[in-house]
Amino acid sequence: MTTHPIRTTCPYCGVGCGVLAQSRADGSFEITGDPNHPANFGKLCSKGAALGETLERPGRLLYPHIRGERKTWDEALDYVATGFRRIIDRDGPDAVALYVSGQLLTEDYYVANKLMKGYIGSANIDTNSRLCMSSAVAGHKRAFGEDLVPVCYDDLALADLVVLVGSNTAWCHPVLFQRITAARQERPDMKIVVIDPRRTATCEFADLHLPVRAGTDVWLFNGLLAFLHQHGAVATEFVASSTSGVSPRAWAATIPRAK
Repeated sequence: MTTHPIRTTCPYCGVGCGVLAQSRADGSFEITGDPNHPANFGKLCSKGAALGETLERPGRLLYPHIRGERKTWDEALDYVATGFRRIIDRDGPDAVALYVSGQLLTEDYYVANKLMKGYIGSANIDTNSRLCMSSAVAGHKRAFGEDLVPVCYDDLALADLVVLVGSNTAWCHPVLFQRITAARQERPDMKIVVIDPRRTATCEFADLHLPVRAGTDVWLFNGLLAFLHQHGAVATEFVASSTSGVSPRAWAATIPRAK
């Protein structure tokens, strides 16, 4: 006899898809997308759809082991603490480091940092978040002044034009891509443009694919800026109120000069 489904969240990436987990009589779990969740509306990627396999008993480590032998939690924690203590006493606190998951909650990050910086006394802690998002953070800070993503999923679903640059969204962000394609089915006038040297699965759904030569994307964007300026299509009031360092002289500098 199955239980009522439990609403939870997929732990794999930052989308935070809603999941319905329901146990079966044989001990296995059925995983489906939550149709009422605002992030995914019932959609799941291949990883999220396979979450039930991670809950099955075979292969799961339910208890701590040391060198292949099952131990109590107290024994395991004492073993780790003793190892840290021995290394720190011999070589100092900077001889140890923590590299933690990018999927931790804020509270988990706090505890990990408190352990490393407050108790062990070293700043040697990093996460997969830096490896995963460092380029995005640098780009957001240069473009917008702070590390904030200036868009939400609803914005993309409501847009008349979606431009995907260097992203195979169909594979790398399947939940969002399904939302975009569903929006276009409802509004056929919506256009999708893909700018990418590669021809990916995303291009199959695009109205226009620009296979620019690798390294020429900046040329393309500068050319688009110049075109907007030349044709009076710049929202000058928005630019003046929402940006800094942009002036008519700066716009004019982007216009190619005749040789």
